[in-house]
Amino acid sequence: MKNSFFKHCNEFSSVNELSKKLLVSKKTIYRMIAKKKIKSFKFSGVYLIKTSSVKYLIEEV
Repeated sequence: MKNSFFKHCNEFSSVNELSKKLLVSKKTIYRMIAKKKIKSFKFSGVYLIKTSSVKYLIEEV
């Protein structure tokens, strides 16, 4: 059971990780979340963003 949880952990990024990967500010990521351009959910006070939604956003541009 534990392995299946950790197997999917790399499918999500935090705001901080994503801002570093995309070379934008954390504020920009929070704006994208607020405008629902990026699918995310809040877990224990931290936004987690699904990697596939970011890939979709990049491909859209």
